[in-house]
Amino acid sequence: MKRWEEEGWKEQDVNNLELSFLHEILECQRGVSVDATITFASFMRDKMVNPDNYPLFLKILELNNHWVIDALVGDDEPTTIFKAVQPNYYILRECFSIMQKHSRGGVYPKTLLIVLGIIEHAYLNPLEGYRVYPLNQTDVNNLGKHLNEQEDQTWPLNRTILQILDKIAELVQPGRPEDDEDIILISTQANNIRGKFLDITKSLKESIPDLLLQLEDYTRLEIPPTGQ
Repeated sequence: MKRWEEEGWKEQDVNNLELSFLHEILECQRGVSVDATITFASFMRDKMVNPDNYPLFLKILELNNHWVIDALVGDDEPTTIFKAVQPNYYILRECFSIMQKHSRGGVYPKTLLIVLGIIEHAYLNPLEGYRVYPLNQTDVNNLGKHLNEQEDQTWPLNRTILQILDKIAELVQPGRPEDDEDIILISTQANNIRGKFLDITKSLKESIPDLLLQLEDYTRLEIPPTGQ
């Protein structure tokens, strides 16, 4: 019998205590919590994303703390972090939630590259991707709003977003009957956003509501680690 059991503690009580501290750490509301989460993210990087642990990686992504994300990514290519996991509804919902939650510039670029890598993989075959996660116009707008009009189409984030929009636009193809009005609207909007960005005489304001195009600085609300 363990000593803490002799003193009246149940194993479930100890497990709950451990989880309560872990939850507090992962909230990253204090510098020491960020310190601990950075170490935890480094530990998770060594474990690598797999079908048994990916929800924890998603939770770390949601923190959007660039010190933590840097520890999670290390020297790896951000778009390949989730390569061992087949995108499912839950993963894709969380990815689009991250993009919706933050305004333009409000997502740390490495975080965004990880999210975009997942979405791009899911919609390599647009119809199959749509069957897994039937995205809507709001999702498409929240994807397109993260295009950076100060950079050209070869900039990594822009290039990846434009490739995804191109795939979504392929949901409707000439010669293939498509009766689903929602799919037609989504395809049209993806093509519209892509076209406006690539046309130097146009602006995203002509395809995405102004409210979604407000700028944000991802560092503004970050809690830094101690010593920063």
